[in-house]
Amino acid sequence: MVIRPDNDAAAMRDVPAATVAIIMRTKNRTLLLERGIQDVLNQTYTDWVLLIVNDGGPARPVNSLVAKHAGEGKARIQVIHNPSSLGMEAASNLGIRATNSTYLAIHDDDDQWRPDFLQSTVDCLEASGEEGVMVRTDIVYERIVGSQIEVVGREPFAADITEITLFDLLRHNRGVPISFLYRRSVHDQIGYYDESLPVVGDWEFHLRFAACFSISFIDGAARAYWNQRRDATGDMGNSFIARSDDHRKYDLKVREQYLKNYVETHGVGALLYLTKLQDRQTHEFNLRSDQIERKLQELLDAVNTASAGLARLEARHNDPHHIGVLRRHYHQFKKLITTKNRTAE
Repeated sequence: MVIRPDNDAAAMRDVPAATVAIIMRTKNRTLLLERGIQDVLNQTYTDWVLLIVNDGGPARPVNSLVAKHAGEGKARIQVIHNPSSLGMEAASNLGIRATNSTYLAIHDDDDQWRPDFLQSTVDCLEASGEEGVMVRTDIVYERIVGSQIEVVGREPFAADITEITLFDLLRHNRGVPISFLYRRSVHDQIGYYDESLPVVGDWEFHLRFAACFSISFIDGAARAYWNQRRDATGDMGNSFIARSDDHRKYDLKVREQYLKNYVETHGVGALLYLTKLQDRQTHEFNLRSDQIERKLQELLDAVNTASAGLARLEARHNDPHHIGVLRRHYHQFKKLITTKNRTAE
């Protein structure tokens, strides 16, 4: 079934209800979209509905893919076509509002899950009663060659994490949409995705989420795959790479807005103190570093002087035993100084 956003509310409600609603944003990349659809069909957990939000791309190729998988999908695959692009977060919000479910997942068309992702995350939330859960995730590097997608490498994403905390999220995003399943009900309290953000909207949503709720974490082997094409541009690119400048810009914009919100309530007094304290500590650290560097240079100069003196002694004396003793003492001294130098660096 194909749903258009200008249809009435009753048409929107034609999307069947399910325990999990999966929102898949796409535009002009049917090769990746077909893999994404098949990825959802491969899930061992089957009580889901997949709503594809075609955000400004041509309708016919998307409709053809949905028709191709209609038999296996059993009416669980639905489509919304936006005549023009609304942006990633607006596409997510549109899909969320058009579905009816207990849980939500944002599955971008180029990412993938392990077949037991939904089963394990639904089981986790049912058992814990928490509002959200993230899973161990791998970054998969790939390239498109003709009509084929080739994997060229992989590495763990945020390999050091063992839990999801607001403390860590304040520094940078510790989860990506493909790794996250959460309860729909949270939107009633924290709102929807910020449609003013062309990038980093998932991180900003995670900040609001973690400020109010706990996020469970399923460790072990990766259950989600954040696929990236480092050389791809345009529609085939991954926004984290293709729009890296925008990520830096809007990362700062989000932080600036949160800072202003804090100041509006609490004033600037504590922040002024902490900013000056940080400057003072940085200055003191740099002074100590300069002092240590000068001392090390003095010691290295002493080593060079001793080396030159040893060379002169060797030229004047013919006693091998005496020269051997001097060499051993010199090398012990040099080893001690160079070891301290490497440790300081």
